Amino acid sequence: MNERIKFEGHLKVNEDRARMIRLRIEGLRDSIRDILDPLEDIADLKLDVAYEQMVELVGMWAEYKESLSKIAAAKKALGRL
Repeated sequence: MNERIKFEGHLKVNEDRARMIRLRIEGLRDSIRDILDPLEDIADLKLDVAYEQMVELVGMWAEYKESLSKIAAAKKALGRL
């Protein structure tokens, strides 16, 4: 297989993955912000739900950063940086 085609494939896969992860991160961010409503009484906050979502958010953020790194590497190999 031609190296250029291989690098293009890696780029496409990681761009698609980064786009999907970004959407999930945005959804988690918005959900956490909604759960932590500053006008809500502290006793009524669903901190257990916010915590679980934050744990997922941190994991997704790490995956997102990894995908961005792979995108940069593929672009560099293709001479696009």
